[in-house]
Order: sequence, then structure tokens, then C-alpha cells
Amino acid sequence: MVRKTYDDSFRETPLRALLTDAGVRSVAVCGLMSEMCVQATARTALALGYRVVLPYDGHATHDVPAEPGVSDVVPAAVVARVAAWPLSRDADVTARAADVTFTAPVPPVL
Repeated sequence: MVRKTYDDSFRETPLRALLTDAGVRSVAVCGLMSEMCVQATARTALALGYRVVLPYDGHATHDVPAEPGVSDVVPAAVVARVAAWPLSRDADVTARAADVTFTAPVPPVL
């Protein structure tokens, strides 16, 4: 578990060092809120060269309230989908977390 105080799980945390030390090159990003913490963490992971997997049922958010005269309520599922969409160019967006599989890194031969 890595405690964080910013949207981005890499910012001012040991996450990158922990992943590097463990030989991790792929991460599945899950959590709350899709358009904030999940998106920020996924973007940084991509920028750092990780393979990012983003399962649709692995992140969520809240409805965006209606704005009278502007728009109706935007359902949380739509907000989450919109948050994931711009990441789909670089990340592997999957329908279900149950479909995500990883292989343990092979330690280098010395």
C-alpha cells in the first residue's frame, strides 16, 4: 500500500521506486475517481514507460449534477468512460478487471 496526498499516485510517493525495484513494467490502474486520480496516475505511468491496463469496471466516479439550462445529469458510467477514452490511444483499455493477466517478471541471470 502506498499512501498519497495528490491525485497522481506517483507524485511524492515511493511508488516508482517500488515498481522499479520489483521489476514491474506493466500496471493496472484502478480506483476512484476516474477523471482525477485514475487518469492522473495512468498518464504518469505512461509517461514513465509503463504498460498501462485500464479496466472499465476497475474505476468509478460520481454523477455530474445537472446544471439547469445547460445540461442534464451526466451518469457516473458516462463520466468514467469519457475519462478513460483519451487514454485508450496509449493504454490497454479492457472491459473487465477479471480479464487482466500479468506474468511475473523473470529475474536477470547473473
